[in-house]
Amino acid sequence: MLAIFYAIAIGIDITQPARAALFAYALLSGYLIFAAAIVGLTWRSWWRDAQLTGPSHGVDIIVFTALVFVTAGYTSPYFIFFVFLLLAAAIRWGWKETTLTALLLVLLYFATGLLAVTSKVDFELYRFVIRAGHLVTLSLLLIWFGLNQWRSRLYTPAPELLAPPALDQLPLETSLKAAAKSVRAQSGVLVWKPLSREDATACVLRGGELAALRARPAIAGDMPGKPFLFDIAHNRGLTRDDDHNLVAVVPGDIFDPDAPSALGLSEGLAIPIATGTGEGMLILQDMRDLSTDHIDIGEQLGDDVVAHIQRHALLKAAAESAEARSRLSLARDLHDSVVQFLAGAAFRLEAMKRSAATGREIEPELVELKELMLLEQRELRAFITALRGGSDVPMETLVSDLEALASRLSRHWSINCEFTAKTADMTVPTSLNLDAHQLVREAVANAVRHAGAKTVQIMLDVTGDSLRLDFVNDGKEFKGPARQVDMPQSLRERVELAGGTIELSRGMGVTKFSVSLPLEGPQA
Repeated sequence: MLAIFYAIAIGIDITQPARAALFAYALLSGYLIFAAAIVGLTWRSWWRDAQLTGPSHGVDIIVFTALVFVTAGYTSPYFIFFVFLLLAAAIRWGWKETTLTALLLVLLYFATGLLAVTSKVDFELYRFVIRAGHLVTLSLLLIWFGLNQWRSRLYTPAPELLAPPALDQLPLETSLKAAAKSVRAQSGVLVWKPLSREDATACVLRGGELAALRARPAIAGDMPGKPFLFDIAHNRGLTRDDDHNLVAVVPGDIFDPDAPSALGLSEGLAIPIATGTGEGMLILQDMRDLSTDHIDIGEQLGDDVVAHIQRHALLKAAAESAEARSRLSLARDLHDSVVQFLAGAAFRLEAMKRSAATGREIEPELVELKELMLLEQRELRAFITALRGGSDVPMETLVSDLEALASRLSRHWSINCEFTAKTADMTVPTSLNLDAHQLVREAVANAVRHAGAKTVQIMLDVTGDSLRLDFVNDGKEFKGPARQVDMPQSLRERVELAGGTIELSRGMGVTKFSVSLPLEGPQA
């Protein structure tokens, strides 16, 4: 394009070329043919494009110098070609090559000025100095551009990589399809090896659709740290170093020997990816206009794929953690309600068996046990309803429910279970309401089963920002210091998850067990 516009501009401007007209037209014609040849040679070959960058850059510099000389010398209006040369150097390589190009061009410009003086043409020192200053300023700007090397803006991240991942989708499959869509690749492979396993897995994309990989997937043996272009048929490849310069690589030294045939590799872009859980390689093929620009695109694409895989892993870990907490919570609730009730029922049935052996009437006790079972069923339904609703519970409701529960526990365990409370005009969270019920069940059951208690006193109070439950029983003395007594696992876990504290003491023939639970939940 620049060669065409140069030819048109000189053809229109009647004052140009200022000297050596025949040479100028021949130079422009030759340069136009050269530019067209470069386009044709590199149009579908990223390898030839990389190989011809140096020679074509040299030709550009020579043409620039010659055109400046034949078009009014140091005052040439076409010295803007200088900007094209520096931009080309900054895009192709890095700041060092841009600096060398700038120094060479400035020296050539001064040489052209000196040649104009020796050729006895009109020489205006002021204009020459101004133009030289412009060139130096432009050089500094474009060297800065090379230092802050741009990344290709051709890449548009796929929404699938940026959106929150779904647990019902495999992250490797999603990443492969989204990456191929971003760069319009028709086929690709994503090979992944978890750190915890010796073998690798792979996803294959053919014609835009996921396909099964029949051969055993092979991962690259010695992967480079950056994306690279590869051509398996010619065993050649290109990547960039830390200074953004193109560096040749040999695919045969990177891929395992069986990888090309196993994965169906031919020509494309390979992107190494690594996370805290594994490493692998994303390989994209059958892309239109494959060029060295795709190396820069690959770095951005690799970062997006890694972030997508990590987000999926974090989401999966969070879901598994929540599922584990739900299982533990369900296990505690079943233990503190159903299991303890069944233990009490077995306790009552054993007593009835002894009564029947002595000839006593046990029908009234059976009727009472049936009533207790129906009450337990209703309470479990109430728990389920409360869990579904999730609304706060008035303190009066909690007190009345615990009072009714203490009465049932008295009948269920055949003990004297007393409940007292200091009420307050407030509400408590549903979770705290359920914890209080289960703690009362567990504490009374443990006092009867493990300490042989006949009387349990339960006191509820609100102190500051905590709900306090005190249990006093007349059971046998525990062994060892209170701080060393093992609490039942279900009870201890429930209090810890609620953010509460436990106190245990013994004196005057009774055992006191106290629990404090924060009213605002564990975060308090």
